[in-house]
Amino acid sequence: MITRIKIENFRSFVKAEANLQPFTLVIGANGAGKSNLLRWFRLISKRQDGEHRRNAHGMVHEIFLFKKETWERHIGHQADESSFLLVFDDGSEVKGDNQGITDKDLPWPKSGLPLFNLEPETISGTEHVVARPAVDSNGAGTVQVLDALKSGDREDLFDRIEENFRRYVPEVQKLSLLPNGKGQKVIQVRERGLEKPLPASELSEGTRLILCILTIIHQENPPPVILLEDIDRGMHPRLFEEIAPLMRKIAEEHGINIIATTHNPYLVDAFQDAKECVLLVEKMEGASVLIPLTDKLEGLDYDREETDVSLGELWYSGLVGGVPVRAKL
Repeated sequence: MITRIKIENFRSFVKAEANLQPFTLVIGANGAGKSNLLRWFRLISKRQDGEHRRNAHGMVHEIFLFKKETWERHIGHQADESSFLLVFDDGSEVKGDNQGITDKDLPWPKSGLPLFNLEPETISGTEHVVARPAVDSNGAGTVQVLDALKSGDREDLFDRIEENFRRYVPEVQKLSLLPNGKGQKVIQVRERGLEKPLPASELSEGTRLILCILTIIHQENPPPVILLEDIDRGMHPRLFEEIAPLMRKIAEEHGINIIATTHNPYLVDAFQDAKECVLLVEKMEGASVLIPLTDKLEGLDYDREETDVSLGELWYSGLVGGVPVRAKL
């Protein structure tokens, strides 16, 4: 699990660093740099070219190289001084720049970390059954992963997904997969009071998003860093107080990082007792910086027990920054 990051000269980030929690919620105004933070993780995880060398003990380590042109294309200017640092929970570090990245074998797929921007319509589609499935960046593959867990030897993971799904969507009684006779399957659910199961396409967008997120974090080989853009899209605010603790717990138990962006103050409210998990992105002199919400609150001497203002309201009001500047009419 990554506990600290440092970024230099990547897109809107000139020099920024921050501590990460197992689950980190990233907030800020449009254009502040939230998406750039997720793209940075995506870029540094992709193996552009590979070389090998042996250390003093004769063990082979892979060196990841980013072509200079690749970095310049992503940051929009000369990348001579671009660099990054990752610090892991065991104290080890990974350093890199646009020339040579590292001699540490990073714990993620060769294709890089997926950046999830989930589409409800894709999640509810019909899919072919395949071997070794995974959830794609837009939610495709959800059916395939669920089917592989259910029909394979990890039915325990399918049961865990179904259990949590019923918990967060109480009207759901059972989750299943319906074959169409053409090697394809589709998600269906049985709801209370209905005689026949409903196809996933008839579920609300929020319900489909919840199911997909549960599938991502419970699949047999989840990515070690899960990047979620606009995690709250389509979800009812009442679900936030349940979903947020669940995702924090799963990240801690599996030793992974979940990094999610949002614009929703109601989701920020769900972190009232976990303020250290909220990271603020804002512009200072034109560059994006990363500031822990706890630092902002210390400056305000904020105590929830002494005020009726919730954490989300405090952010939305602009008192801690990270909100759009109001235009003068």
